[in-house]
Amino acid sequence: MEKNDLATLEPGQLPAVLKVREVAAYLRMPLSRCYALIQAGQIPCLRFGRSVRVPRQVLVDLLTRVTERGEQ
Repeated sequence: MEKNDLATLEPGQLPAVLKVREVAAYLRMPLSRCYALIQAGQIPCLRFGRSVRVPRQVLVDLLTRVTERGEQ
């Protein structure tokens, strides 16, 4: 999926699982920052060998929590 395509989607329209690059593009943050958040456990992920994937529901929950608390 293209980087620009992700930016226009609502969270519920995202693919079931996303690559870290897609998560970073959707959250509009540097890829390195996204990996750091995953490493710190702030963005839960699935690991398949060396592949890292983030379930859509993780992003939906993350955005909901941040929005409710007014965090940035």
